[in-house]
Amino acid sequence: MTSLREELLGAPDVPTMRMLVPGGWEVIPLEGEGYERFAQRFRTTVKRAGRPDVDAYVTSMLKRWIGDLRERGGLYAILPLDLPDQRTLPMSLTVSLVGDDAEHSLEDWVTAKIRQGTTEFLDDGRTVLAWQTRTTGRGEMAGTVSCQYSYLIPVPGTSRRKAVMLAGTHLVEVTDPEDAPHREAANALFDAMALALDFVPTPAANRA
Repeated sequence: MTSLREELLGAPDVPTMRMLVPGGWEVIPLEGEGYERFAQRFRTTVKRAGRPDVDAYVTSMLKRWIGDLRERGGLYAILPLDLPDQRTLPMSLTVSLVGDDAEHSLEDWVTAKIRQGTTEFLDDGRTVLAWQTRTTGRGEMAGTVSCQYSYLIPVPGTSRRKAVMLAGTHLVEVTDPEDAPHREAANALFDAMALALDFVPTPAANRA
């Protein structure tokens, strides 16, 4: 297991988040210069991972993805950009802030999600809700599968009207079995990061 370090992540109108980040991973804000750094470093990672042929596709995809992510409350990307021996990991984790909107409450959305039967709580306190999805690559991404691990964690002091959404992504070959060691390791790492997330106490932050 890689070593972990503590990172403090700020977000508007909520307590500061405290995360454990693996060694060699970098936290990149998705505002201002953060996007350009994110795009360049992610493209470099894809090339080093042996897929330089998808560079143009990845650039276009990133622009759309980051735009969509920002609209949905995306705040940070956490990427394995500085691993020892120039190793590469086709993985990423994004941190977003989600909440009630004009049409639906967050609590109603969570209730509906749980009723689908595709989620589980990772902790005894039933605060870290997790689910997984798989997307088979098409076109330039043919031959790959994007494994996404999603987590929803309520923000204290908001009566569950706001939550942090973590979305971990692991790009694998379509021929890799479900129980391949690197797939199980990625799942375990994202689970551990979600379970370790907490909030720095402030006078205004009461328990949800």
